[in-house]
Formats: sequence, C-alpha cells, structure tokens
Amino acid sequence: MAELEVMFDGSSLPKHKSVESVSSSVFDKLTDELLIETLIRLPIKPANLCKCVSIRFRSLISTSYFVRCYLNHHQINNSFALYYQSKPTFHNMIRPSLMGIDIAFGFPIFESPGFSLSFLASSDSEQQNQETFQYLASNNGLVLCCAAMRRPIVYFVCNPLTKQWISLPPPPSNVKTVYTGFICNPQYSCNDDRKTSFKVVRIEVVKCESPRQLSGTLKLEIFCSILGKWTEEYFMSSSNLDHELFYGWNYRCPSAVVCDGLLHWDTLSNCGIFTYDPYNGECRTIELPREIRKPLWALKYCLGESSGCLRYANFSWDDTNYRVWELKNGGEGEWLLLHKVHLDEMKSTVETINKGCMGLLSPHPLDQDVVFFWCRSSCRIVEYNMRNKILKLPCFLRDMKIISLLSPMFFPFVLPCWPTTVPLIKQHDLS
Repeated sequence: MAELEVMFDGSSLPKHKSVESVSSSVFDKLTDELLIETLIRLPIKPANLCKCVSIRFRSLISTSYFVRCYLNHHQINNSFALYYQSKPTFHNMIRPSLMGIDIAFGFPIFESPGFSLSFLASSDSEQQNQETFQYLASNNGLVLCCAAMRRPIVYFVCNPLTKQWISLPPPPSNVKTVYTGFICNPQYSCNDDRKTSFKVVRIEVVKCESPRQLSGTLKLEIFCSILGKWTEEYFMSSSNLDHELFYGWNYRCPSAVVCDGLLHWDTLSNCGIFTYDPYNGECRTIELPREIRKPLWALKYCLGESSGCLRYANFSWDDTNYRVWELKNGGEGEWLLLHKVHLDEMKSTVETINKGCMGLLSPHPLDQDVVFFWCRSSCRIVEYNMRNKILKLPCFLRDMKIISLLSPMFFPFVLPCWPTTVPLIKQHDLS
C-alpha cells in the first residue's frame, strides 16, 4: 500500500490562491504559539484537514508538541459509539450479506463514511468487494477486523476516521474458532521517532472438539507490529481440577476487554476471567466475586471497561437482581459491588422495553453510571442509569431499531481526541 496519508472522506482541501494569500497575509504574522493556540480549539476533523493549508500548518500540526497541546485542551472530549454485527452461533452458518457491520452513535463525527469500514474492500477482486468483514476489537482508536472467508484468514488493522489501514501476514494456523485480543500503544506525532505499536493475540483451546468441552492447554499466537511477525506461546494449567480449565469456544465473547494494559476474556476460563499480559507474557485467572461463582453458561453477564476500571455485570435468576462489580487494587482480584437492583426497581421511560427480555451488553466506557442492554423484544439498545435506576433509549442521532435474525454482537468504540496513526509493517509487503 502507498504511504499512509491522513485523509478524511477521501478528499483534501483544494489549493486556491485565496487560501495562499490569506495564509501569507494573516497567518504568517502570527507566531507559532499563537497559531497553535488557535488550531487546538478546532474539532479533530477540521484540525487535521488544516495540514493541507500550507507547509507551515502541516509542520506545526505534525509535531509532538502540538499533539500534546491538543490532547490537553480536549482531554474530556472523547466520543463514543457502539459497533454491532450479526454473527453465527457456529461458523459460516449465516450468509455474509446478513453480517454487515453497523454503528450506533450520538456524535456527528461518526457520520463520516470511514466508520462503515467499507474502504477495506479491495477493488482488485469482485469477490472481495462482496465479502463481509468481521469486526473483532478496537483499542485507542484503531480497529481489528478480519476477512474470515478467505483462505488463509486475513486480519486488518485500520483507523476508521483517517481510513488508514494495513493487512497482517497470515497467522501460523488457519483455525478460526479462536479467542481474539487487540491492544494498541498509540503515538500521535508524525515527527516522533516512536511509532504506534500494537499486538494481536489469537488463543486456541487445544484438544477441544466442542464449545463446552474443557481443556488445560492454550495455544497463543501473537502478532507484534514492531517485529512484523507472528510468534507462538503455550500456556498449561497447573491443575487438572475443572475450575482451573478452559472452555473450548464461546462465540458470544471471543474478543478480549482491554484494561490497564492487560487483555481479559470472561468466557475462556471455567472459574473466572482469564488475563494475559501481552508485554511480559504472563497469564493468570481472576476469580469472580464469591456471590456469583456459578457456571457462566447459566448467567446473563458482561465484562467491560469504564473510565479505566474493569467491570463485571450479571443477572441472577435466583433473586432476579442485576449486579455491577468493579475490580479494585490494581487488578489483584478484590471485587467491589457498585450497584444492585431488582428487576422490578428498574423504571422504564419507554413502553416497548420489556425488562424480562433484556440482555447485558457493556458498561459505558466513558460514563461510569451507565450500562447498556439489548432488548430483544423491541430490537433496541437500552441505556440504564445506576444513579436514578431509569431505563431509556440512548440519545443516538438516528433511530436504532436493529433488525437481526440472530442476537447481534456489540463492540464499544472510543474515538481518541487525536487520530492514532497506523504503523507500517516493515517485514510485510503491503503493496
């Protein structure tokens, strides 16, 4: 692929003489400090488009100093959206045309066409144009997705805002029923010697022929953008006890939740949350709160990150209560019960919401008081506020009645204050 360039909506600012004259007559009279103080007040999209105004603008905006100033000015202005996509219970049991990626949002910036991820389709092949990409995970503004129908499977890392993307080398194995993790260490400046880096983790539960079968061996395939290649690691349980083994496969939650630099899977371990540190290779299991240590298959539950904290929510049929827990002490395994509410105590502002048909989706990544649900009866995303115990429809910019043959998969996406650059993979030909 050609050199990555920051572009929005496939176009750049036209070079008119009037722009050049304004630049020379007005902006050249401003010091760099005054110009930076002006530019950092722009929204993210216009600020990046200003790189096209002049060489001076591009040089200033590309410095790490400008990016730091911009981030400090917009530090609480992150935008949030929910990607969703229908997925099969068993692989390839649904037509690709029914697995399109869509997005629910309340911020105008997500109306940019890049967030549909349609730019990933290659124009070189009519078959590739018709295929559907599977959304897998996101972190720090970058998205991991794949073309699972290809042989071998192809992974992509992209920035939906800038439409930058790269494809990864094929993984060591073509096993598709894997748990996936994606973590990104962003660097925002084009002039900084340090570049954005990321890791992709594929976990195969070895010696499992069915989803509910248990095994004590994991095979980890790890792609590092700095090395430009995949490596393999194996993790074996130190005990043969059932509560320390791993489920073969759960299509509902194959992607990891990233929190505090760690990857967490809530359906992999039989006794809790399996955690992997991608930077030192350490694995461990975090036990769930004692009150809810029951088979995960019998619970309504979700795992997510909210304002830098790992949260676990569940619904128990025993007492028809929803509970929300937060992991304390730097992830050392102490859970704090934040909220408990009986189903009858939840007040709905929408008549079509059937509280008995709701499933947990995710904690809100930016608002610590909000948890998202999916209401099957009305086919809508529902927002629950733990402070006032009110259920309502989120303030999305368009009606989000989601018609799906199967329950959709939902993926929280947080857009950083400044675009994360997509690194080139030196050892992989992107052309």
